[in-house]
Amino acid sequence: MKPKILLVDDEENVLQAYTRVLRGRFELDTALGGEAALECMADRGPYAVVVSDMRMPGMDGVAFLAWAMAQHPETVRIMLTGNADQGTAMEAVNKGAIFRFLTKPCDSELLGQTLDLAVRQHQLVTAEKSLLEDTLKGAIKMLVELLSCLDPISFGRAQAMATQAEAIAQEMGMKNPWVLGIASILSQIGILTVPEGVATKIQTGSFLNSSERDLANRIPEIGADLIRNIPRLEEVAEAVLYMNKNVNGTGYPPDDRKDQAIPLGGRILRVVWDYERLLSKFGNPIATVRDMEARTTWYDLDVLRAFGRCLERQGAEAPVAPAQQIGLHELRIGHILLAGIETMDGLLVVPEGTVIGLAHLQKLRNFARLSGIREPLLVTGG
Repeated sequence: MKPKILLVDDEENVLQAYTRVLRGRFELDTALGGEAALECMADRGPYAVVVSDMRMPGMDGVAFLAWAMAQHPETVRIMLTGNADQGTAMEAVNKGAIFRFLTKPCDSELLGQTLDLAVRQHQLVTAEKSLLEDTLKGAIKMLVELLSCLDPISFGRAQAMATQAEAIAQEMGMKNPWVLGIASILSQIGILTVPEGVATKIQTGSFLNSSERDLANRIPEIGADLIRNIPRLEEVAEAVLYMNKNVNGTGYPPDDRKDQAIPLGGRILRVVWDYERLLSKFGNPIATVRDMEARTTWYDLDVLRAFGRCLERQGAEAPVAPAQQIGLHELRIGHILLAGIETMDGLLVVPEGTVIGLAHLQKLRNFARLSGIREPLLVTGG
């Protein structure tokens, strides 16, 4: 597939000349001015490279490329102008993070070589981003599967949160929605530092004395401190830290932040964490969100509305997967448990709601050899 290039100029004959020279090497779109370029970016993007003239009526090249940098940071930006003064160049570089600055008229060979370099830069940037996301997500997914074998209640619930949190983040236009998926599945890591008896009380909603409540409130802080040890997960740590903070400023941590000053990631986790807890009470996803909307001092209503749109779209787009009764030998990665899996002695091995991963399958096979597993299993998906 040819790299996609957007050429922006306010002169039609210049765009035609570029197209004649570059056609065949790249997939080209042209835009007559900055405003038209915005429409192309929205309708035809993403682009590997955008090349923009500096002097254009309305939105000039500096303004357009600054917008492109903010909205599409992976797109490589090149400035072409007949005005070669140092001040123009510096403004363009500072505001639009320009990859190359070329003067008009530009030699066709130089323009082609510059575009080749820009495409290579785009490939490097997107490859690094993909490596970061895929490697981190894969490693953390494996880690949480293992942790869910140690603490199936906490981490099984955290797994259930991840898909919804990432969907809300995407709906609300977060640049890196995958961050919320990771934040969700790591949100309970702090509970591993809590004494087992207290952890059980927290998970079952039992009465906590003042010291135990204080420890429970500090679980997100503990988790955030642990997560900060992983490079590039600062945003994840901040989301986890604020997941128990109400929008009116109450809750944890006890600082002065409230409303929009609370990180969006924390406001999203606040919603999905309580949603998973309340869903069993109301049964219906939309009814659960509607009930949560009445608590205007707890939750960000914009987050709840975005969540409602996600749930409605999921209901409209995805047919409900039927429940299945299967044997252990039929259990596959991706199955979702509709009932917990127990040993023949009644020990809960994997709780309801868990998305089955490789670690769960291995754990269940080991328990089946030693203690036996109650069958059939009730699942969906897969």
